[in-house]
Amino acid sequence: MRSLGCLFVSPTLLLGAMSNTHAGSVVDQMGRTVSIPERVERVAVIPIPIASMVMAVDGSAARLAGMHGASRADFELGMLGRMFPEAARLPTQVSGEGFVPNVEALAATRADLVIQWGDRGDDIVRPIRGLGLPVVTLRYGDSSLAAGWLRLVGAALGKTGRGETLAQWFEASRAATGKRAASIPDAERPRVVYLQRARSGLRAAGKGTSMDGDIRLSGGINVAAGVPGFAQIDAEQLLAWNPQIVLLNNFEPGLAPADLYRDPRLQGLAAVRDRRIYSYPHGGFRWDPPSQETPLTLDWLSSVFHPQRAVPGFRVRVSEAYRMLYGYTLSERDTDELLKLGINGDSAHYRALFGNEVKR
Repeated sequence: MRSLGCLFVSPTLLLGAMSNTHAGSVVDQMGRTVSIPERVERVAVIPIPIASMVMAVDGSAARLAGMHGASRADFELGMLGRMFPEAARLPTQVSGEGFVPNVEALAATRADLVIQWGDRGDDIVRPIRGLGLPVVTLRYGDSSLAAGWLRLVGAALGKTGRGETLAQWFEASRAATGKRAASIPDAERPRVVYLQRARSGLRAAGKGTSMDGDIRLSGGINVAAGVPGFAQIDAEQLLAWNPQIVLLNNFEPGLAPADLYRDPRLQGLAAVRDRRIYSYPHGGFRWDPPSQETPLTLDWLSSVFHPQRAVPGFRVRVSEAYRMLYGYTLSERDTDELLKLGINGDSAHYRALFGNEVKR
């Protein structure tokens, strides 16, 4: 795999071949030492991003025994169903609202190991341990934590080398984006907001969210940084912030920039006037939360925020990353759909940045 430019780092430049051995035990992101069974044939995952991450690390869905129901969207709306169609039949009843485990459904998966959030209280971890299953727990927050997810998934699957390779690629690519954006003066950084909800009320990503960190790392200013977490706001607050760029979520199916362009309440918004509203891409996972595809997200954000500084060849970098992550060769149509050219294409600069140059 050739170099992916200054925003990307090829994993083959980071590590040589590494053996895939079980760790015996790992220290998870909550500081717990977890014994890993000698043979892990089946893994149940409750955090939504980890289903696709298991497939990326393992190269298949063969050992995935169950997943969160919300992971289904990555098969129906994203690329995962094309790359791993067999996984669409996996059980999705292993947890309920708030990631509360369904112990009966978990027991039925015959999993050897479970991956769960660890920073949402022991009440959603203890019942799994009660089944006698080892539980690897993860933390959510800044997207940098996802490198640790890759390492832990690799260790859990006995593919420590693969997990380490992907984690180092992730960290090096993320650092390259931050270094590139660090030289951009504050006066040239656009005011940005991420709307986690845009239909059933407005909810913006504030301080402490992964989106806040990604916006800042990629050369933007999060106008919602003064509020904690995901905060309910109204149209008046959005108008007062007056973001130059609005980023739309992947959690409201069918949501498109046109919805906001047509909203009579928002006609005074700079992002509406300048047509700079964009829906995050949806690949093997949604690009707005952290995942193994976060380096691509940061590359995309950097280009959207600073189109005049964008590094050419974004589609090539996506294609190379998909071969590395999933062993999958994207068609031009796949890439168009992943990047949502259909709904984002009328927003400023989008087709010039991300369209198929052969077609133009």
